[in-house]
Amino acid sequence: MPYKSLKTLLIFLLVFIFGDVLLWAGDLSRFVLSVSNPIYSHDARNYTMIRPIYLHQNLPDKVEFRSDIKHVLKKYGLYHAARKLGGDVDGFALQFSLALNERLSLVAIKDGYVDCDPDDDSLIPAGSGLADIAAGLQYAVIYNPQKDFVLSLRLTYEFASGEDDVFQGNGDGNFNLEALFLKGYGNWQFSGSLGFILPVDNDEEDTLFYDAWHVGYNITPWLHPFVELNHFYVIDSGDRDLDDVDTLKALGITSAKDLDQAIATLGADTVVGVLRDILHSGEKDDLVAALASFSGCDIVNLGGSHSDDNRNLVTLALGLRIRPLKWLSLGVAYEFALTDEEESLIDDRYLVDAVITFNF
Repeated sequence: MPYKSLKTLLIFLLVFIFGDVLLWAGDLSRFVLSVSNPIYSHDARNYTMIRPIYLHQNLPDKVEFRSDIKHVLKKYGLYHAARKLGGDVDGFALQFSLALNERLSLVAIKDGYVDCDPDDDSLIPAGSGLADIAAGLQYAVIYNPQKDFVLSLRLTYEFASGEDDVFQGNGDGNFNLEALFLKGYGNWQFSGSLGFILPVDNDEEDTLFYDAWHVGYNITPWLHPFVELNHFYVIDSGDRDLDDVDTLKALGITSAKDLDQAIATLGADTVVGVLRDILHSGEKDDLVAALASFSGCDIVNLGGSHSDDNRNLVTLALGLRIRPLKWLSLGVAYEFALTDEEESLIDDRYLVDAVITFNF
């Protein structure tokens, strides 16, 4: 091939690959929605969309108990077996947003169905059910497409409408106050969310702060690899304890000291049998919250009295967004815990979504 022809072909390919992105400067449609942490990592832009989401989450093989309960169980050689978990969770959800204009939108961020399938000998029995529902408003306080910058505020309310079997529906719901930003530099995208989860009944749910960060690059107008970092921090734990488990309370077990005395008096087998019966009853979520030394994960807010024993949960996600059509974006991500996975309900997870927009 002659040199001039080769040069012309190379220029054509560069323009084809990068030209649209360069021409998009000042056009916010070239940016993408994050994939990981789908409940608390959002888009600062206001647009109308439907987003189906599927996640497959692997549970840690073991989980940590609060220190006083751990001490009692270790004393009787029960701790190793009691803390077993393992298995996985599958979740299906459908998010919505309805843009009233470029600054204001209605959003629905949490709903769906959760199927929890731990290992056969795990602490938690299998269960499935509906997740809580959360919805609210988002407003862009700064909207500057010429400088590729948007700063929005979002307020949502999560209804305690889900099912106890999947650790939903406790308390009286919570408010989520959140700031979201988006900033572009050429083909680069920097975006994130910072917010507070404020329970109506702070005895039943943990008060949390979270921050979520996305860094991505438009290799082409249709190909966007990214890295995302998510962090949750327990500001104030709930107050769900052993005395909230009616079956234990009837036996006089309202503290770690009472549990020690009950094992010494009734025998380990009898007490373990009682605990297993509770875990297969409607009080499962109360007992797990009372035993845990952490809050859970983005889907679950346990509200246990010792959730602040391990205040931080940090995850990292690697992923890719593909835009085969202007109105359709497909996302995939692998997210895993950077903090000790035994101090949460997440080891790692795979997420797949589709963002279908209606401004095309």
